[in-house]
Amino acid sequence: MTDIFKIIGIALTGGTLALFLKDYRREYAMLTALITTAVLLVPAINILSSIIADFASLANMTGIRREYIEVVVKTLGIAYIAEFAAQVLKDAEQGSIASKVELAGKAMILYITFPIIKEFLEVCINAVNSI
Repeated sequence: MTDIFKIIGIALTGGTLALFLKDYRREYAMLTALITTAVLLVPAINILSSIIADFASLANMTGIRREYIEVVVKTLGIAYIAEFAAQVLKDAEQGSIASKVELAGKAMILYITFPIIKEFLEVCINAVNSI
């Protein structure tokens, strides 16, 4: 619980400093925002790594194929990374590039999940044909 207060404190301090610097040196404001973001990513990565370990143990307990868990973890990773990059680009007033990053992230997610979608459709087709 105290971790969230640390994260909020760092975020508010970095955001306020970036806002203050924006009027004087825009490039320093952007650099401050990027450094603050990088510092905030450290606890997030630690939390996500423990969640990934939990997914692995869940797969072992339930008998879910490891490939499915890997796809879920990769999909979440791509979504978080693409969203993070897009938000940084939007903060830098690069909305056009940000939208391309979001599109690329969605395309990569579709590419990664396609084998599972294909397998699911094959199972459905086989079930319908066996009736």
